[in-house]
Amino acid sequence: MPKTLVILLSLIISFISVSHADKPFSADQSFGGQIPTEGEALTLKEAIGDIGRVEDQFIKIEGQITEVCQAKGCWMILVEGDTYARVTFENYGFFVPTETSMQRSVIYGQLSERTLSGQQAEHFAQDAGSQSKIKLEGEIREYSILARGVQLESRS
Repeated sequence: MPKTLVILLSLIISFISVSHADKPFSADQSFGGQIPTEGEALTLKEAIGDIGRVEDQFIKIEGQITEVCQAKGCWMILVEGDTYARVTFENYGFFVPTETSMQRSVIYGQLSERTLSGQQAEHFAQDAGSQSKIKLEGEIREYSILARGVQLESRS
């Protein structure tokens, strides 16, 4: 009997997860850890312009999400104008829904600059699918945010 109960509970949890995945976002949906309420968020360009001072510190950065890993939501692209940063999630501990793109967001994380190997760039290009606007071939230098928390504004 306990084995049947475990299977039943697993099915119920799976059903709840799937049914919630298709619902539209509510106002200010959050993922990962809590974002501190104190302090203003920097725009992505402000944070990058001040990278020497803020690199590897946890800060709040705001921008628009334009792309999300279509495989499982394990990274996203934060954009402001023609500047972008790839957002990954601390300890691979949470993901965002794959339909998150084109939403304003506040990220609480560490900004850095890194070089992607050709293999990493190819992997990210495959995960992005055909809608990617970022050319990923060979070694690429890009900004990166290791996010501890993500807050999305509601869809309009």
